[in-house]
Amino acid sequence: MNIRRPNCRQPVKGGIQPMDGTETAFPVQQALIQIRENVGPGLTDAISVEASGSPYKIQTALTVYPENEEQTAKLVRLAAANDYGIVPQGGATKDAQGGVTGKADLLVSMKKMSGILHHSVSDLMVTALPGTTVAELQQALRREGQFLPIDPAWGEQSTIGGMIASNGSGPKRALYGSARDHLIASRVVLADGSVIRTGAKVVKNVAGYDMNKLFVGSMGTIGILTELTFKIRPLPVSSGMLVYCPGNGGAIRQLHETLLDSQLEPCAAELISSAVAGELFGKAEPALAILFEDVEASVSYQLEWVKSYAAGMGLKPLAELRGFEATEPVVERLRAVTPNSNEMPSGRLAAALKLLSSLTDVPGISELAAASAERAGLQLQFSGGLYTGISHAAVYGDWWQLEDVVQWMKQMYASLGELNGTAVAAFAPKQVRSSVASWGTERSDHGLMQGIKQQFDAANLFNRGRFVGGI
Repeated sequence: MNIRRPNCRQPVKGGIQPMDGTETAFPVQQALIQIRENVGPGLTDAISVEASGSPYKIQTALTVYPENEEQTAKLVRLAAANDYGIVPQGGATKDAQGGVTGKADLLVSMKKMSGILHHSVSDLMVTALPGTTVAELQQALRREGQFLPIDPAWGEQSTIGGMIASNGSGPKRALYGSARDHLIASRVVLADGSVIRTGAKVVKNVAGYDMNKLFVGSMGTIGILTELTFKIRPLPVSSGMLVYCPGNGGAIRQLHETLLDSQLEPCAAELISSAVAGELFGKAEPALAILFEDVEASVSYQLEWVKSYAAGMGLKPLAELRGFEATEPVVERLRAVTPNSNEMPSGRLAAALKLLSSLTDVPGISELAAASAERAGLQLQFSGGLYTGISHAAVYGDWWQLEDVVQWMKQMYASLGELNGTAVAAFAPKQVRSSVASWGTERSDHGLMQGIKQQFDAANLFNRGRFVGGI
């Protein structure tokens, strides 16, 4: 059986383009034999390119499940020798993020490379395989009173390898930082099948270039992560959340600016759209959720400070939640504003943007997103980080509204540009990503990023066309 594929391998100015616009046949049976003989038996799953009808899923001719780093390296060498394109994949929750690629040949799933290799409780470090889900890792760490302070969405499905490759994080980034702040070492299979080690398994390391950060957010375009080491933290003792519906933009801005000028340290402070607030708290109005995590005395003091100031503005909390059992479901819902490729039905149209701006512009961006979605007749879900400047906006509609979704995204791109911000498509079907620039407007560092791709993957083996500018 042969599968038709675009003849697309050579990097050119402006991105990765087909060499001649023709298609070549991907030899599935030949590849199966090669993988069985050169990599190992029982690692493949043949899937027709047309079999997956979901516009939110990556389509390849063959799926391969390496079980260790050696098999991964052998597979990459085999692919390089035969000109097979590779798409690395973790939990597949972000299949609908990034540029639309040609039909790649091999989807390399890391699901079988799962588990914790080493956990140093006293040194606050953990080393795990890339297919380990975030939830699995957190559960194991929690037994020792510790946790990894990165909180991407869909933790039951998201893998730590995918989290690093996509630079995933959630609302708690406001206090704990991003993936770049916690990854201290990794092992990576490069495009020639060689394996490199980056960083060091020590909390403080000042030797050489910090290569770890090169792979964070690279979307699997320059290598396949096979091992990751993180610095971790003790679990916080207490948690508390206040939720307000200020009723107008002026009150939201006043409360926001006061919080920024204070000595408080929220774990998260999110501006929530009416639809999400109605679902969570029973009142469909824009809301502000402020979360604190620390020792009990600190959490109580900060909650009382906010309540006292808000009372002076004439505001009463819509909800006050205490304890992780009460606050964590709210945070999990806010993480999930951006949809999951595994769970979005093909019959429903959805698209989401990740919006980066100054902190003080977040309330205005929330209003822009709501107004433009309402004009287009689309349903909006929004969560904006008042301490991070990172907002997530998702719209839902019917497929006949495809052009409305495209125009909404383009309008948000333009609006963020006027604010010196950035918008990227965090989730969208292929039809939308074919019509808009998934990574937003042209970037000044595109040439540098092309140079890095050329240096690490000159043959364009990994995830072609997925990253910024078609890299």
